[in-house]
Amino acid sequence: MVFFIIKTLIYWVGIPFGTIAFFNILSKFSIHLWGIALVIFGIFWASLATAYLILDGHGTPFFGKHSPKRMVTCGPYSMSKHPIYFGYTVYTLGLVFLFNITLVWIWMPSVLFLIILSFFEERKLLKKFPEYAEYKKGKPYFIPLKRWRVDLTAQPPFLFAFLYIIGKILILFMYDVKSVGKENIPDSPYLIVSNHSSYFDPFYIMDVNNSYIRSPVSWSHYDDMKWLLNNVGMFPVKRYTVDTSAIIRIVRTLGKGGIVGLFVESERNWDGKPLNVKKGTVHFLESVKVPILPMRIEGAHLAWPRWAKHFHVGKIKVVIGEAVSSKEYQKALDFVFKDTIPQDSRYKDYRGIESYLWQCPNCGAIGSIKSFKHGFECLHCHEKWISPTIKEVRTLHEKIRPKSTENLPISDEAIVNGMKSKISLFADRMKIGEEILQLSSMRSVLVESSHELYIYTKKLFKILPHKTSALMWKEWIDLLKKDDSDY
Repeated sequence: MVFFIIKTLIYWVGIPFGTIAFFNILSKFSIHLWGIALVIFGIFWASLATAYLILDGHGTPFFGKHSPKRMVTCGPYSMSKHPIYFGYTVYTLGLVFLFNITLVWIWMPSVLFLIILSFFEERKLLKKFPEYAEYKKGKPYFIPLKRWRVDLTAQPPFLFAFLYIIGKILILFMYDVKSVGKENIPDSPYLIVSNHSSYFDPFYIMDVNNSYIRSPVSWSHYDDMKWLLNNVGMFPVKRYTVDTSAIIRIVRTLGKGGIVGLFVESERNWDGKPLNVKKGTVHFLESVKVPILPMRIEGAHLAWPRWAKHFHVGKIKVVIGEAVSSKEYQKALDFVFKDTIPQDSRYKDYRGIESYLWQCPNCGAIGSIKSFKHGFECLHCHEKWISPTIKEVRTLHEKIRPKSTENLPISDEAIVNGMKSKISLFADRMKIGEEILQLSSMRSVLVESSHELYIYTKKLFKILPHKTSALMWKEWIDLLKKDDSDY
C-alpha cells in the first residue's frame, strides 16, 4: 500500500506540478472555473476506476506482485479500456487551464505518451488475461462512450465504490485500523464470518479486505434505507425466520465468484461477549461449498458499544484467521469469538448503559439506572459506580440477568406495531393489549437497535417499551424458553 501511495503521488503531483515549475509559470496562476471542474472530474473518474481495480480485481493499477488478480470489465471498464488514463488526461488538462492555457502544447504530447504507454500495457494484459483480447473488441480507448454495466450479484455498484473511496479517507482520520493475517485471504469466492460489536464493523472489514463484499442486513434497517442499501449491494434478511430469498442471494453471489460477509451473531453484542449463533446459521455454514474465512474485529466494542449514545475514535485491529472448509466451521467460530478485550479497561463514555443494565444491581429497581459520562447511578437507592472496568460492568449485568420466575409478571406501556398498548410477561405467556401470545408460539425474539423488541410468532410484533429496556424483555423470554429446542 505504501508503494501504491508513493507512485500515485509521483504521477498525480510530482510529474504535473514538476513540469509546471520547470517552465516557471507559477507566477501566472489564475483560477478558471473550467480548470477546476476538469481537475475535480479527472481525479474523481480515475479514483473511481482505481476503486474498481481494487474491489473487483483485487489489486492496484501498477504491474507487480500487487497488480489485479483478475480482469475488471465492469463500471468504468465497461465504458472504455483505460478509464484511469482518461481521468489523468482530463486532470492534467484542468491544470493547464488553471495555470496557463499556452501549456496545452506540452499537454498534447503527454496524451500521445499515454497512448503509447497503454499500448505496451495491453500487451502485458493479454499475457496475463487471455480473455482481454475479446474484451477490448469495439471498446473505446480512453473516452467512456459505452454503457455503464455492473452485475450486482458479484460486482461493485457505483455507490459502493464511491463510498469505499470516501470511507478510506474518513477512516484515516477516525480510526487507526490495523490488520494481521492478510496472507490467509484466499482467492474468491469465499465467505467471511466475523464477530459484531458496532455499526462500523462492515467498514473495518472492507478497509482491510479491499474487496466488494455483499452482506445481508436486517429487514428493519433495510426498510428504512432501501434506496441506499440496494445501491451498495446489500440485501435484506428476515432474522426472525428462515429467509430463503436471502440464502439464494448469498449462494448466487458465491457462485459467481463473489464474496459474502456474515456476522454470525445476527446482531451486535452488548458487552463484547459473543451472542448465541442461531441454528439456521449453523446449518448454512455446514452447507457452504466455498472456504470460510474467519475475521475477528478487536477494539470496536470499546470504540462504540451497542448501548452507547456516542462513538469515539480509537484503534481497531482486524485479525484474519486461516480459511477452513464447511466441515471445520466450528474452528472458525472459535477463532472469531475469542475474547480479547482487556478486562481492566474502561469505557470512554458510559452514557446509554441503562439499556444494558436495565435493573439496579444493588436494590433491584427496574429502569432506575441513570448514566452520565464517567459512570452511572441508581435513582432509587442512590448507589453510584464511577468508571467501572469492563469486568465490573459484565459482573453487574450477570447479577441482574434473570435466573428464576419469582419476579414475574413484569409490565410496561409500549408502542406495538405503531399503536399504544400495555405489555405483560408471565411464566407461560405474554399479553399485548388484549392479545395473548403463548410462550410456545414465539419462534424468535430479537432486539433491533438498542430499543426495539421484535417477537415473531405467526406474525411480527415490533415493540418499543416506554420505561423498560428491550434487552430486559428478551433476557426474560430467553430464560423462559431455554429448554425450547426450536427457539
